[in-house]
Amino acid sequence: MKRRIAIAGSLTILIFLTMPIALILLNLRGQGIFMISAIITLVYVGIYVFSGVPKMIVAFIYGFVTFIFLYLLSEPYHLPFIIIGTLLFVLNPLSTFENYLTSKMKDEDVLPIRFSIRGSYWPFFSYQKEMKNFYHLPQARKLYTKKWYLHSRQIVMLGLITLGIFLFLLGINNIANSLNDFSWFNFFVFYNVIIVFVLAFFLFKKGFTSTFRTFVISLFLPIIYLIFISNFPNPLKFSLAGSMFIIGIVVGAVELTKYYQRVAYDAYHYYDVDLQLEVFANALFEPLVYNESYTYCGHFQIRVKPETFQKQFHDILVYANIFKFLITAYAYGNEIVHLYADFHYKHTKRAEQFKTYLESKFKMQVMASFEVDPNKELYEKNFFHRPNYIIARAQSLAGLLKELEIKTKIIISMIVYFELEEELEAFGEDFDYIELEDLSEEDYLTVRVDIPSVNVDYMIESKIREVLLSLMINHGKFVRISVYY
Repeated sequence: MKRRIAIAGSLTILIFLTMPIALILLNLRGQGIFMISAIITLVYVGIYVFSGVPKMIVAFIYGFVTFIFLYLLSEPYHLPFIIIGTLLFVLNPLSTFENYLTSKMKDEDVLPIRFSIRGSYWPFFSYQKEMKNFYHLPQARKLYTKKWYLHSRQIVMLGLITLGIFLFLLGINNIANSLNDFSWFNFFVFYNVIIVFVLAFFLFKKGFTSTFRTFVISLFLPIIYLIFISNFPNPLKFSLAGSMFIIGIVVGAVELTKYYQRVAYDAYHYYDVDLQLEVFANALFEPLVYNESYTYCGHFQIRVKPETFQKQFHDILVYANIFKFLITAYAYGNEIVHLYADFHYKHTKRAEQFKTYLESKFKMQVMASFEVDPNKELYEKNFFHRPNYIIARAQSLAGLLKELEIKTKIIISMIVYFELEEELEAFGEDFDYIELEDLSEEDYLTVRVDIPSVNVDYMIESKIREVLLSLMINHGKFVRISVYY
């Protein structure tokens, strides 16, 4: 992976370093040839980085074949072979050869590059990604439940990819045919190519709504360009172009604001009898509980009714999204709403400011307590390791399978550990388990317990409580629960 990034980065830097030299030393025709070569090279570098060596080799073959025919044939025959070249890239007739290359090469040359989030803010950005995925879940659910929607997205996405490849080949061909009368405006077509591929990406990842938003924003630059090349008088040109530019800035600002306002909260909802609280723990936070940077934990107590709190909850989530902290749970009991949040360890002042924000929002004093909790013992004690939380998580995951109309038996998978081998053996008399040597150490033994069940809430609860009871008797410790089908 590092070698691919190094090669791709070196080629990209070399192209951009030589670009000003070429523009200074070469004539207009030479500049056009250099820019065509640079663009094609960058495209293949992108394929090399994001799709691997086999895809790059096959794409190079298609590109070379298309180039040979366009070079040898006269200009009137170019359009049919551009269409044929487009179909070569889309239909991929060398897929068998590509699979053969994939099987013969190392994984580092085949797998696409995946960029992981680094830095101390990675828990927030990972959470934000999970939240966006959950926000778009209704559209993603249609892919499983409505075949017409799935086929519509596939057809439109394939159409956009085909259009993008066709426009790219057509643009390169038009520039090559007009080198003697070269104009930098010819490169504007590549803006359209980029937008078409961006639309295809958004359609693949998020659906039609986000794609349409991106399409609307992308229209302003082509409209301004068309205004400038029109035959309108200059005063009208500049006034129209200026108006469209301002409108584009406003629309972009509105969409950016809406982006931060598109928040979601998926709750594990249950009633904790011991704590006498109706709990709404953040399901999206669950994979990120253990992290090294969001360790400053706040507990806010607001004396309001649940209905009043719910009216303001969306604004609270937006506030957290803007200022990069995590709402981990809220609960209601004894006429008090308990709100829990994790802040970056450097943002102790932000926690105080959030308290002030809540007081201004609800027009009352808010009780708050803060504690540094690097091991997340508070969250484990209040939520993560509570029996009802564990059951609620399993039922929520099983419910998602129901929503996707996956009507099969499920497997409840629990990871637990024991400090003594004798205790594990006693537990093994009740349940079969699989030892997880990679997760075990000298002072504890980690195992996985897989329990088949029908996808019915009370059956799931019953089986989990049996395991938890056996863990309590045999001094085992719960780690995590998952549900599969």
